Amino acid sequence: MASPDYTKEGFTAMRVELDSGVAVATLTRSKERNIFSAELVKDLLKAFDLFDRDDRVRVVILTAEPDAPAFCSGADLTRGWGGLFTPEVDREGEHAHRDTGGVVSMAIFRCRKITIAAVNGHAVGVGVTGLQLPFDIRFAWAGAKLAFPFVRRGIAPEAASSYLLPKLLGHSRALSLFLTGATVSPDSPLLAGLYHSILPTREEVFPAALALAKDLAANTSQTAVAVTKAFVWRGYDNIEEQHILDSRGIRILGKAGDAAEGARAFKERRLPKFSNKLSDDVLTPWMPWWREVNVHHRKAKL
Repeated sequence: MASPDYTKEGFTAMRVELDSGVAVATLTRSKERNIFSAELVKDLLKAFDLFDRDDRVRVVILTAEPDAPAFCSGADLTRGWGGLFTPEVDREGEHAHRDTGGVVSMAIFRCRKITIAAVNGHAVGVGVTGLQLPFDIRFAWAGAKLAFPFVRRGIAPEAASSYLLPKLLGHSRALSLFLTGATVSPDSPLLAGLYHSILPTREEVFPAALALAKDLAANTSQTAVAVTKAFVWRGYDNIEEQHILDSRGIRILGKAGDAAEGARAFKERRLPKFSNKLSDDVLTPWMPWWREVNVHHRKAKL
């Protein structure tokens, strides 16, 4: 596959720029408050699939334009909740529905590169659950309003947030946020630890995220990043099996070129120059070690 030209991929709700290993995806529908539209869903799914497979990409940042009134104002409810359901769901039944927020969350979650959310505006619903929780690292503007309005709108939490939020914050704080339908700021005690950094002005958010992204793109191993992310999210629930998993990862990566380069750079007191890529098939015989779940609905009716 030829390397994609992100300026020619046909994105309509965001733009993507790639520089020095950092892919920056900027939401561009500021006048619509970056609503979670069908166009944005299409763009995000396509972009994160490419980011995952493009060896040039080492870190991804998602942000909004600095003058946007919102980072993401949530789901498009212009046609009510019914507008979220396809004719296939109406025909097949409720078991056929697949939440688009969850589909996007999984695309971001499954990306093997480092992902960073640079939240430089207000966020509602899926703007928090789908466009922040699945990311590895989050930066936020201190003045942002973050809303979890689901129970106050008569709807269930979306974007696989009932899985991600308890994992990230614990069940107690997740339930407080979900069941109160709270609107909070990034420095709320209920969100303690969620954000890597909280910046006093919205103009500072993206530069801070970009500085970290550039450092990580230049100085981390692509294969070690992928394995580490999988260890954290796809590991086992007991120390013995996790120890066996860790040990195999160390053995496999320890024989690869990046580990040798990391050791040389340490001894020579210089920055490493990592060259292993995910397309090198270093990890293919081993990953995934977890059970893959097919989430696609199989049609039962003509």
